[in-house]
Amino acid sequence: LKQAVELSGIIDIYPQIDLTKDKTGIFGKIAKLDAILREKDRVEIYRPLIADPKQVRKERAAQGKAMRSGIKT
Repeated sequence: LKQAVELSGIIDIYPQIDLTKDKTGIFGKIAKLDAILREKDRVEIYRPLIADPKQVRKERAAQGKAMRSGIKT
């Protein structure tokens, strides 16, 4: 898995990816860097969320209500 990530060049495009800290997986299941890939496996790199999904939904809903009632936020 680690070799596939390195060969893909994604670390050059997104230097903030740190394989020592960020978790990796195959098709939505956590996998170690030394995992052996099979043909057509989808490699994933998991990073921490930058926003709380519940809070974002609440804010969007509040904006939608305000727009429907003609109030600007």
